[in-house]
Amino acid sequence: MDDLTANCYAILGLTEGASKDEVGSAFRRLKEEFGGSRPDWERLKEVTWAYETLMEREAAASGEQDAVEDPAAAAVGTGEFNLIEFLFPPQFKVNLFYFLGRCLVFVLFFIAGVRLMIHLPSSELAGQSFFHNVSLPFHEAGHIIFSFLGDFMRVLGGSLMQVLVPVICLIAFLKRNDVFAASVALWWTGQNFIDMAPYINDARAQQLMLLGGVTGQDVPGYHDWNNILGRLGMLRFDHAIANMSHFFGTALMIAAFIWGGIVLYMQYRNLDR
Repeated sequence: MDDLTANCYAILGLTEGASKDEVGSAFRRLKEEFGGSRPDWERLKEVTWAYETLMEREAAASGEQDAVEDPAAAAVGTGEFNLIEFLFPPQFKVNLFYFLGRCLVFVLFFIAGVRLMIHLPSSELAGQSFFHNVSLPFHEAGHIIFSFLGDFMRVLGGSLMQVLVPVICLIAFLKRNDVFAASVALWWTGQNFIDMAPYINDARAQQLMLLGGVTGQDVPGYHDWNNILGRLGMLRFDHAIANMSHFFGTALMIAAFIWGGIVLYMQYRNLDR
């Protein structure tokens, strides 16, 4: 028996080699003990981790992986969804190399994000950034993907797709319980709202250089947001909508920084030293 398994038994107050039923009973007892009116979340996380580890090893040995109890539901003690536990799950035995890599990613995205946030849509900085080039293929693909829903959705589909892609990534990372990666996907979502702002801001003037080296003035009907807002009768509100997009993206980025920073702090406290 390895040290990890022995440590799990010790956390649950059991002797090594205890049966599956004894492990389950010990876990339920400790869950009730630490999950009262004033839950001890640290101990709940610890015993949940120990229980989950032992059950996974038991299931791997017996071929009954599907029988493992859901650790997220077990951790809260009531079986009800808990947003805090969902967004900030336990971070056990974090590899130092991975942790340092995540810190580097956080710093780079923080610097890039602040630079984007402090420049309003009229500066056009967002459209000249590296991240604009990352989102551009998704934007163009959106025109094709949504074209079957009609011409209006074809035009709107470009901007819609560049927001949907990071949202899909966010959901996928959350399903994998990789909350730091999910915080980066949230940052990317905010970046795309900021990225759209100069394009929206240019809806009336149509002076931005677009893909193909032309402006909206050069090719009538070519400018997405001139089309969108024009059809909706909202063209005169282009600057206000652009600012709303920029500030909403800024709010998402700030939320991503807070979320990612807290997750990194949790990982720092649980480094595998």
